[in-house]
Parts: sequence; C-alpha cells; structure tokens
Amino acid sequence: MNSDLLQKLKDWRRNTANLQGIEPFRVFANKVLENIAELKPKNKEELMAIKGIRDKKFAKYGEEILAIVNGSSNSAESSSDFLDTPVEKPFSVSTYIDFLNRQLANCRARIQGEISSIDIKDRVIYFSLKDSDDASVINCLMWKRDYELNGIEFEIGMEVILEGAPDIYKPSGRLSFKASMAELVGEGALKKAYDQLKKKLDAEGLFLEERKREIPDLPQKIGLITSETGAVIHDFLTNLGKYGFHITFMDSRVEGHAAVRDLVSAIEYFSNQSIDVLVIIRGGGSLESLQAFNNETLVRKIADFNKPVICGIGHEKDVPLASLVADRMVSTPTAVTHVLNKSWQEAVQQIELNKERLFGYFEDAISNNRNTLDNSFHTIEEAFGSIFENFRQAKESLKRSFISLSLRISEIKRGVSQYPNIFIASMVRALSQIKQKILSTERLMLTYSPEKQLKLGYSIVRSCGAIVKKVSQLHIGQSVDIVVADGSFESEVKNIHKK
Repeated sequence: MNSDLLQKLKDWRRNTANLQGIEPFRVFANKVLENIAELKPKNKEELMAIKGIRDKKFAKYGEEILAIVNGSSNSAESSSDFLDTPVEKPFSVSTYIDFLNRQLANCRARIQGEISSIDIKDRVIYFSLKDSDDASVINCLMWKRDYELNGIEFEIGMEVILEGAPDIYKPSGRLSFKASMAELVGEGALKKAYDQLKKKLDAEGLFLEERKREIPDLPQKIGLITSETGAVIHDFLTNLGKYGFHITFMDSRVEGHAAVRDLVSAIEYFSNQSIDVLVIIRGGGSLESLQAFNNETLVRKIADFNKPVICGIGHEKDVPLASLVADRMVSTPTAVTHVLNKSWQEAVQQIELNKERLFGYFEDAISNNRNTLDNSFHTIEEAFGSIFENFRQAKESLKRSFISLSLRISEIKRGVSQYPNIFIASMVRALSQIKQKILSTERLMLTYSPEKQLKLGYSIVRSCGAIVKKVSQLHIGQSVDIVVADGSFESEVKNIHKK
C-alpha cells in the first residue's frame, strides 16, 4: 500500500468533510481509502470496482479521487481543462460558481486575525476577521456544530487562528472564508480560557470524586483511543499484561485543537460498543499542544460516557480538563497499563496463595489422620481375623459333634440287641444331648456367619479363590474379587499400604 497516497486521500477527505460540515467517515470509510491507495485505480471502471463506491459517490467525488491517484490534482491544470471550452458556449452563473468553489477548495489554509464582528444565527456563525497590521478584513462563517465543537466563545477583539477554505455563496455571490476549526492565539489567552472553563465545570461538580466510577476488577474488553503513529501505543501494548485483554482501537489525532473532532467521533463510536473501560492516552505536551483535551465538548463527552474512562495524558504543568473529569487520571500511558493490570496481578497472587494453602491443608489432614487410618485398618483386620477364627472353631466343633454322634450310634447299635429298654432310654438321652449340641452350634454359626458380617458393612476379598488376609498376598495390578452383602465385583490393586 502507498502510505503517501493514503495520507493524501485522508487529507482530502478531512478537508471535504469540513467544507460540507459532516463527519469524515460520511465521505469515505477508512477501508475504502485503503483499497484506493492499494489498487490505484486509473479510470472510472477501476474506481467503481472498489467496494463502497457507487454511482452517487463517484458523481460527487470520483473525479477528485482519480486526480489525486493519478497525480494531476493541481488547480491550474483543472482550471485549464475546464476553461478549454469554445467561447461561443457560455457557462451558467451557477456552473461557473461551482467551478470556482471546486478550485477554492484547494486553497485551504490557516489564517490568523482579530474578530471584528459577530452575528450568531441558528445554524451558522457569521463573523469577520481583521488583520492587525493593515486593517484588511475577510468575511467568515462557521457551522454552529463546528463552533460548539471548538469550545471557544467568540468575542470582538479576540485573536484566533482559523482553519478552512474560501467559498462563494451562490444566492449573493459573496466570498467568505468557511472555517471548520478555530483556536486561540497565545499562551496567555489559552491559560485564561483554561481557567475559565475549569472554574465553570468545577462549579457544576464534574470533577467531584463521588461522581467518578470504579474501574471494574479483571477488565478484559478495552476501548483505546490514541494516534496510531508514535511510541505511545507501542509503550501501552508492551506494558499491558498477558491477561487475555481484547483491545478495540480507534485511531485519532491527539495534537492541537484540530484533534477535537477525531476524539469526539471516537468516543461516540465506543458509546455503542461492548467494552469494560475506555482508555484515552497521549504523550506529554504543552498547554498549546493539549488544547483538544481542554475542549468543553470533549470534556462533557467523557463525563457522560456510559463506561469508566481512564485518561493517561502527559502534561508539563496544567492537568488537562479531560483528565480531571475522567474516572481515573494517571500521568502517563504506561501508568494506565498498571491500572488495568493491577486486579489481574492481585488475582494471580491470590490464586497462588490459595493453592499453597490448599495443599498445606491436604498435607496437614493426611498427617493428622495417618494414625487414625492405620488404627482403622488394624481394627478391621483383627475383626475379620476374629470372624474367620470363630467360624473355623464352630466348624471344628460341629465336625466333632458329628464324630461323637457317629460313635454313640455305633455303641447303641452294639447294645441294642442286649438291652432293649436301656437302649431306648439311652437313645432318648443321646438324642436330647445331640439336639442341644446342634442348636448350640447353629447359634454359634449364625453369630459368626460371614454373610451376617457382610450385612454389617464388611466385605471378603479373594484372589485366585483364596481369602486375602495380608497385603503380602497382593501386588500392584493384581485382580481381586470382593464380596459384599448383595453381590460381588472385581477390582484391581492400585496401591499397597503396609503398616
């Protein structure tokens, strides 16, 4: 992209917008100018192929754009082409005045003089500017919107610098200097205007701390207004922490009174955007270079903005009024990044602190309960060992009872043929004893039955069909079968803890 051509196009757009009393983007958007500078169209067809340029736009600005691109935009050549018409074909007055105004638009300038008359109308301010040396006078006018945007109340005898271009008013044929910007002359006049406006805004309470809003914690969506050139934006982005900030940037002039229009337009743009905080920054400067930030319209735009505003505007002496009305005022763009980073840095530190505390709590809990866990495992192991031992004793007792019964039956069988009556009586006694023994054994088996223990919350662990009684029977990765009250399941040994 041809950066020189792009700058020429932007200058042309600014001048055109000022003459028409409209915002620059209503002439052409930045993207359209960038495409023109990149593609360099040489004729109507190539220019019309660029997105954003249609018949109406071409009819209004096409020839001027092509002249700038092709480097033939000087007024003498245009004038020669225009007047190269046969003498016998006269021009209408209107057409000729249009031609003159197109040529006069190239005579844009800054002029200095003393205001000698003022006539304020509903939409236009008419005034005259007198040369202090030879009393030369030029008629001037300024749209009411531009007048209010400049923030200067004209007074007879006030010395000002105007920026604009001459223009002929068709109905009267009167030549006037159509001003788009005005600024005071001299540091004394600037200081006086600064003090007066500061006193006025202070009386309205615009600088009070209680009306300022807090900068939100952990901001992410940042609206940034500054110039895309220079070191300021680089310093800002370099010092901004890596906390996932999403920056929406609007390029704006930040030098002199001429920057007011750009700054106000940028603020108006961000008023409809989803942001957490608006940041306005520029490097240091004198009272004269910071005129834009002492403009009443701009100050009120900041005061009325719908989100917190941080101003980082360097200054030599007097604090810019824009900074005084902002929700947070710092002295440099780098200091703005410290404000944005602060809550994120504190959050990260708090997370690290909580992480250390959490691990400390875990370590303490494990340490304090290690003995309890060890004792619990020992108790469970002893309880299961006792259950299995009692069950084994009951089994042996039952086996001995059956052996005793078998022997008793053999004895009875031998004596039954010799002593029938004695046999019957002995049989009754033996059966009674056996019955008591069986009932006693049954109660013992029910008491120490593994199934009953399972219902109490215990479980039986088997490996390869054998009951696991010691951890020495196991190894990591070994499969085990675990029986509980209502079924069983298979598990795998992950860790082994020895006493």
